[in-house]
Amino acid sequence: MYNDMTIALPVNLPAGLQSDFKELQEYYDMGDWLQFDLLFEAVEASIKAYYLAGKISREELNLIFRKYGIA
Repeated sequence: MYNDMTIALPVNLPAGLQSDFKELQEYYDMGDWLQFDLLFEAVEASIKAYYLAGKISREELNLIFRKYGIA
């Protein structure tokens, strides 16, 4: 479970991703690493799908992954 709180994500990300990030934040705040990790597995695939579909930029993809400790 990792969330770099110094990295702010753009507010113009697709609504589906924003909702996912909100839920991840809730699990992070509760310290519920299991639910966080389980959800992030699905969110990671979703992030990649948004990128491949051209809905988020490479820069946004990298920023998200840095925030959540993937890159």
